[in-house]
Amino acid sequence: MKITLYFLIIVFFSSCELMEYSPNQVFDNNTPQDINKKNLERLFNTPADDTIRFVLTGDSQRAYKNAEDMVAVVNKRAGIDFVFLAGDISDFGLLGEMEWVNQIFSNLKMPYIGVVGNHDLVANGQKVYTRMYGPMNFCFTYQGVKFVCHNTNSREVNFSGTVPSISWLKKELTPTEDIKSFVAVAHVPPTSIDFDKNLQQEYIKTVNSCPTLAALYAHNHSEEIRYEEQIPYLVTNAIVKRQFMLVEIINGKLTYESIAY
Repeated sequence: MKITLYFLIIVFFSSCELMEYSPNQVFDNNTPQDINKKNLERLFNTPADDTIRFVLTGDSQRAYKNAEDMVAVVNKRAGIDFVFLAGDISDFGLLGEMEWVNQIFSNLKMPYIGVVGNHDLVANGQKVYTRMYGPMNFCFTYQGVKFVCHNTNSREVNFSGTVPSISWLKKELTPTEDIKSFVAVAHVPPTSIDFDKNLQQEYIKTVNSCPTLAALYAHNHSEEIRYEEQIPYLVTNAIVKRQFMLVEIINGKLTYESIAY
């Protein structure tokens, strides 16, 4: 009797290791944490040259095969320092989705940085994203350029006037002696209906108030290039459309090109 009970206990706890308790769970035993922090440490520990070269992509959602193809294409290109996955990592804000996408993007030869998208905030997505990737508003400085990554998913807070955080942006976009220029990175562009229209003008004014090289976005599932006071606001195509942007910064000048695959 004791042996049978002991056996049943072992089977029960062994099966728990394999069981996904809910599609809305926030983590499991194998969930990676602090992906952005770890990938930035990897970036900073990699020898750099006089060119910053990175990929801007977004909206991986359920386009897993296209994401795998994109990773293969990017890996064949020389000199790319890092990749921005600019939001909508998932479709339904589910842990499994973000884990699958991370598995694919972890095959990149260079680090990647995940920015939060509106689809990443549905269900328990915010908890999943922040545990896996880190804060929704964060910055890093690379070769004198400060990249200001931030949450612009206004609809998910019912256009409450809190997203994007203008006060946080004003603080982070303040020039200092060691920062030559800025690049703003988010998911929802200010021209979108999903961006808080009451914050649009102040947001653009804030982004343009410093030596900004460009503002970068995804979300629209189509490429868009527009200028606000001579500053390029670039929207990359979705992974499902099999196109991304390759961005270069040389001697303080930013250029870009679209890459189809």
